[in-house]
Amino acid sequence: MSEIALYADGGLVGAQPKTLAGTWAYVIVINGVAWRERSGIIRVPGTTNNQTEMYAVLMGLKSLPDDFEGTVYSDSMVTLGRLFCGWKWSNIPGEFHALFQTQAARLKFWGTEGIKWVLLDGHPSKAQLAAGIGKRGHPVSAWNVWCDSECNKRSAEYKAGLAMPF
Repeated sequence: MSEIALYADGGLVGAQPKTLAGTWAYVIVINGVAWRERSGIIRVPGTTNNQTEMYAVLMGLKSLPDDFEGTVYSDSMVTLGRLFCGWKWSNIPGEFHALFQTQAARLKFWGTEGIKWVLLDGHPSKAQLAAGIGKRGHPVSAWNVWCDSECNKRSAEYKAGLAMPF
């Protein structure tokens, strides 16, 4: 049986509350090998980090097959809480919530033990990455570091005028 994982991260271009845009990235990993990687820029008025974190996971969920069974990894407890624990969707655009509802209805194992979630510590040091545990005691992952790096690349491209938001 294949082990499938979705890692996702979001970031900002500029500082809140005057962000220029948001960045997002995800990677789907099957048996330890990257299967699909995507990243990009979004522009939502008053973009926040919580919005970009959510968008990254939603884009990853959207790309998974209907019968996905695996684990969703994020360094955003707010995003995981909204997706899996029934937390309020404050300050998240309605179209994001609609996309979530579509994906939750489409994914056959949503709301079952077939889809799990794990909170990661973000931005680990090399030593923490080697140990597999971050400063807050949560797991860390090179895949999450890849997502963070992609967000930083998209931010730099946007600032240099090389990337257009969508």
